[in-house]
Amino acid sequence: MNDSDEKVFTPELAPRTGERNAWILAFLMVILWLVFRLTPWELPVTVEVLVIFTLGAALLISFSNWVERKTILAIHSGGVRFENGIRKVHLGWKEIEEVRVRPAVWGKRVQVRGKGTRFDFFTLGEVKYKGAVQAKTGFAQGEEIVRQIVLNSGLRIADQLGDELIYSR
Repeated sequence: MNDSDEKVFTPELAPRTGERNAWILAFLMVILWLVFRLTPWELPVTVEVLVIFTLGAALLISFSNWVERKTILAIHSGGVRFENGIRKVHLGWKEIEEVRVRPAVWGKRVQVRGKGTRFDFFTLGEVKYKGAVQAKTGFAQGEEIVRQIVLNSGLRIADQLGDELIYSR
């Protein structure tokens, strides 16, 4: 595989209904706050706290969705590249010192470590409700990505701590 044969992976994108609902709630809380501010009624502290909380939650959810939509993981002959809108990490195969794989709420959390840097990603996870899949999260090809990173960087199983698997040189 050469750099022109770079294989680019993107995570499954979560539905944006949670983000929409958070912004609707934040908008309603701001309207309630304005009603209290523009009338002679006394403004309860709980309303101010709820306004701050709902606005903060909406902002964090939007930021998380933005990061998710900017995330790519690319594998090429020279190594692996990870970008998510905030960070850009490139590790050559020889620079990868360790890969940790452990169960998460949905899918598995994978941590790829090199000297002085690292990146994390999740393998495919399914959010289920009453037995039906409501959403998918993480990288659909996550298991294959882990396999490629471990094989190309020459790592071997170093330890298994409970459900966590550690690969290193």
